Amino acid sequence: MNWGNHNITCLLKISMMVMVSVSISCSSIITGNKGNEDSSNKYFIGRADTENFQESVKQILLEFDYHIEQYDNGPISSYIVTHWKVREPYPDEIDAGFEDAKTRLVITGMIDNSSFKRNNGFSYDCFLEVENHVFDGKDYVHYYEDEQFKNEIGDMVRSFSAILINDD
Repeated sequence: MNWGNHNITCLLKISMMVMVSVSISCSSIITGNKGNEDSSNKYFIGRADTENFQESVKQILLEFDYHIEQYDNGPISSYIVTHWKVREPYPDEIDAGFEDAKTRLVITGMIDNSSFKRNNGFSYDCFLEVENHVFDGKDYVHYYEDEQFKNEIGDMVRSFSAILINDD
Protein backbone atom coordinates (compact mmCIF):
# COMPACT_ATOMS: atom_id res chain seq x y z
CA MET A 1 0.00 0.00 0.00
CA ASN A 2 1.46 3.38 -0.91
CA TRP A 3 1.47 6.39 1.41
CA GLY A 4 -1.48 8.15 -0.38
CA ASN A 5 -3.81 5.18 0.05
CA HIS A 6 -2.79 4.84 3.70
CA ASN A 7 -3.72 8.50 4.37
CA ILE A 8 -7.09 8.09 2.67
CA THR A 9 -7.79 4.93 4.66
CA CYS A 10 -6.89 6.67 7.92
CA LEU A 11 -9.08 9.67 7.07
CA LEU A 12 -12.00 7.39 6.22
CA LYS A 13 -11.64 5.51 9.51
CA ILE A 14 -11.47 8.75 11.49
CA SER A 15 -14.46 10.16 9.63
CA MET A 16 -16.49 7.04 10.33
CA MET A 17 -15.58 7.12 14.03
CA VAL A 18 -16.62 10.77 14.27
CA MET A 19 -19.91 10.08 12.47
CA VAL A 20 -20.71 7.13 14.74
CA SER A 21 -19.88 9.18 17.84
CA VAL A 22 -22.07 12.07 16.72
CA SER A 23 -24.91 9.70 15.81
CA ILE A 24 -24.80 8.03 19.20
CA SER A 25 -24.67 11.38 21.00
CA CYS A 26 -27.53 12.87 19.00
CA SER A 27 -29.74 9.81 19.26
CA SER A 28 -29.44 9.77 23.04
CA ILE A 29 -30.43 13.45 23.17
CA ILE A 30 -33.37 13.05 20.83
CA THR A 31 -34.78 9.76 22.05
CA GLY A 32 -33.49 9.71 25.62
CA ASN A 33 -36.69 11.03 27.16
CA LYS A 34 -39.39 9.25 25.19
CA GLY A 35 -41.40 7.77 28.03
CA ASN A 36 -38.77 8.70 30.61
CA GLU A 37 -39.73 12.02 32.08
CA ASP A 38 -37.44 11.95 35.12
CA SER A 39 -34.04 11.79 33.44
CA SER A 40 -33.51 15.50 32.64
CA ASN A 41 -35.19 18.77 31.81
CA LYS A 42 -35.67 17.92 28.10
CA TYR A 43 -38.57 15.90 26.72
CA PHE A 44 -39.78 14.62 23.36
CA ILE A 45 -43.43 15.76 23.17
CA GLY A 46 -44.59 14.56 19.74
CA ARG A 47 -44.92 15.61 16.12
CA ALA A 48 -46.76 18.57 14.66
CA ASP A 49 -47.24 20.07 11.23
CA THR A 50 -46.91 23.67 10.16
CA GLU A 51 -50.61 24.29 10.68
CA ASN A 52 -50.89 23.04 14.24
CA PHE A 53 -47.45 23.61 15.76
CA GLN A 54 -48.00 27.13 17.12
CA GLU A 55 -51.70 26.81 17.95
CA SER A 56 -51.40 23.45 19.69
CA VAL A 57 -48.42 24.54 21.74
CA LYS A 58 -50.11 27.83 22.69
CA GLN A 59 -53.24 25.96 23.82
CA ILE A 60 -51.32 23.65 26.18
CA LEU A 61 -49.11 26.46 27.52
CA LEU A 62 -52.18 28.50 28.47
CA GLU A 63 -53.72 25.48 30.23
CA PHE A 64 -50.64 25.44 32.48
CA ASP A 65 -50.57 29.26 32.87
CA TYR A 66 -47.50 29.87 30.70
CA HIS A 67 -47.51 32.79 28.28
CA ILE A 68 -45.51 33.04 25.07
CA GLU A 69 -42.76 35.65 25.01
CA GLN A 70 -41.43 34.98 21.53
CA TYR A 71 -41.61 32.87 18.41
CA ASP A 72 -38.49 32.33 16.34
CA ASN A 73 -38.14 30.50 13.05
CA GLY A 74 -34.78 29.31 11.83
CA PRO A 75 -33.74 27.34 8.76
CA ILE A 76 -34.01 23.95 10.49
CA SER A 77 -36.30 24.61 13.47
CA SER A 78 -38.91 26.82 15.10
CA TYR A 79 -38.83 27.92 18.73
CA ILE A 80 -41.47 29.08 21.17
CA VAL A 81 -40.17 30.63 24.39
CA THR A 82 -42.39 31.51 27.36
CA HIS A 83 -42.12 34.35 29.84
CA TRP A 84 -40.72 33.34 33.21
CA LYS A 85 -43.57 32.05 35.38
CA VAL A 86 -42.79 33.37 38.85
CA ARG A 87 -44.36 31.20 41.53
CA GLU A 88 -44.23 30.32 45.19
CA PRO A 89 -41.78 27.51 45.88
CA TYR A 90 -43.32 24.06 46.29
CA PRO A 91 -43.12 22.48 49.79
CA ASP A 92 -40.01 20.38 48.96
CA GLU A 93 -38.30 23.48 47.53
CA ILE A 94 -39.08 25.40 50.73
CA ASP A 95 -37.75 22.47 52.80
CA ALA A 96 -34.55 22.65 50.73
CA GLY A 97 -34.17 26.32 51.76
CA PHE A 98 -35.31 28.04 48.57
CA GLU A 99 -37.16 31.35 48.87
CA ASP A 100 -38.53 31.95 45.37
CA ALA A 101 -39.05 30.00 42.15
CA LYS A 102 -39.49 30.71 38.45
CA THR A 103 -39.89 28.48 35.42
CA ARG A 104 -39.54 29.10 31.70
CA LEU A 105 -40.24 26.72 28.82
CA VAL A 106 -38.66 26.44 25.38
CA ILE A 107 -40.48 24.36 22.79
CA THR A 108 -38.42 23.44 19.75
CA GLY A 109 -39.86 22.08 16.54
CA MET A 110 -37.10 20.42 14.53
CA ILE A 111 -38.06 20.36 10.84
CA ASP A 112 -38.22 16.93 9.23
CA ASN A 113 -36.96 17.78 5.73
CA SER A 114 -38.36 14.58 4.27
CA SER A 115 -41.89 15.59 5.33
CA PHE A 116 -42.46 18.55 2.99
CA LYS A 117 -45.93 18.70 1.48
CA ARG A 118 -46.87 21.30 -1.09
CA ASN A 119 -49.90 22.65 0.79
CA ASN A 120 -49.10 21.84 4.39
CA GLY A 121 -45.40 22.68 4.71
CA PHE A 122 -43.21 20.60 6.99
CA SER A 123 -43.66 18.31 9.98
CA TYR A 124 -41.77 18.99 13.19
CA ASP A 125 -40.34 16.69 15.84
CA CYS A 126 -41.18 18.65 18.97
CA PHE A 127 -39.17 18.92 22.16
CA LEU A 128 -39.79 20.69 25.48
CA GLU A 129 -36.95 22.14 27.52
CA VAL A 130 -37.76 23.23 31.07
CA GLU A 131 -35.71 25.86 32.88
CA ASN A 132 -36.58 25.82 36.59
CA HIS A 133 -34.72 28.26 38.81
CA VAL A 134 -35.04 28.68 42.57
CA PHE A 135 -33.59 31.46 44.71
CA ASP A 136 -31.20 30.26 47.40
CA GLY A 137 -30.92 33.62 49.18
CA LYS A 138 -28.08 34.80 46.99
CA ASP A 139 -28.61 33.59 43.40
CA TYR A 140 -31.10 31.78 41.20
CA VAL A 141 -29.95 28.20 40.67
CA HIS A 142 -31.26 25.31 38.54
CA TYR A 143 -33.36 22.86 40.54
CA TYR A 144 -35.36 19.90 39.20
CA GLU A 145 -35.69 17.60 42.23
CA ASP A 146 -39.10 18.65 43.62
CA GLU A 147 -41.73 15.90 43.24
CA GLN A 148 -44.65 18.32 42.79
CA PHE A 149 -42.70 20.13 40.07
CA LYS A 150 -41.84 16.81 38.35
CA ASN A 151 -45.51 15.79 38.43
CA GLU A 152 -46.62 19.11 36.93
CA ILE A 153 -44.07 18.81 34.11
CA GLY A 154 -45.07 15.17 33.57
CA ASP A 155 -48.72 16.23 33.22
CA MET A 156 -47.68 18.91 30.73
CA VAL A 157 -45.58 16.47 28.67
CA ARG A 158 -48.53 14.06 28.51
CA SER A 159 -50.84 16.91 27.42
CA PHE A 160 -48.43 17.94 24.67
CA SER A 161 -47.99 14.34 23.54
CA ALA A 162 -51.76 13.80 23.36
CA ILE A 163 -52.35 16.80 21.12
CA LEU A 164 -49.15 16.74 19.02
CA ILE A 165 -49.09 13.11 17.92
CA ASN A 166 -49.37 13.32 14.16
CA ASP A 167 -48.98 10.09 12.26
CA ASP A 168 -48.38 11.11 8.64
